[in-house]
Amino acid sequence: MTLIENLLALFQVDRRLRSLRARVDSAETYVGIQQRQLQSLQDRHDELLTRKRQRQAHTSNLETEAAGIDERTEKLRVELNAASTTRQYHAVLNEVNSLKDKRREVDEQTLVEMTGVEEIVAEVAELDEKITERTKVLDGAKAELASRSDEIKESLAELEIEREQKTSGIPSDVQSLFDELAADFEGESMASIELIDKRRREYACDTCNVHLPFDIVSRVTGRPDEIVQCKGCLRILYASEGAREALVK
Repeated sequence: MTLIENLLALFQVDRRLRSLRARVDSAETYVGIQQRQLQSLQDRHDELLTRKRQRQAHTSNLETEAAGIDERTEKLRVELNAASTTRQYHAVLNEVNSLKDKRREVDEQTLVEMTGVEEIVAEVAELDEKITERTKVLDGAKAELASRSDEIKESLAELEIEREQKTSGIPSDVQSLFDELAADFEGESMASIELIDKRRREYACDTCNVHLPFDIVSRVTGRPDEIVQCKGCLRILYASEGAREALVK
């Protein structure tokens, strides 16, 4: 077999391999998407729990502060009743009124924090439901991935062996070029020469539609052990049946 024939044989096997792997790749991609979405929900869930603990701690501090204010207020009331002078009475009364204002502020802050905690609890409950549903979707996606992997396991192994066999007659530098092009173009490392106009000897690459000079076509058909790349898309060229028949007739 010529070099181009060997490359075409490899090209066909490579396509089948990629098609087979694509079934698993798509399932892996879906699993990855579900994992990221679940992680995003979990991160939000953890963030909310942290905020809840912070607000609860702040509420506890405010309650402690309120208790201290109440305790001080009670002592001042005793002092107020025991005041012996008008000046002393008004001084204690002013402090009591100041503590009342402070107590009111603490109560307002406490209400804000408690309301915030209630809102967080509601959002956490909603997230719990979403996490449960997303976990079910992820489990299903993982099961589908495992099923697809099992289905193609034997065929994949056989094709990989066949691919290895197809590369045996191909020089290492050509193999490297083929693999690079396959990686760049999702497996489409080769392109056929298509006949556009026989009378005018017009030919084009079937992949990028770039016009191919007749000398390029002659090289591809007349030197089957030479690598010729399309000037447009850089894929390795081979002659289609139509192009070959046109040159023969």
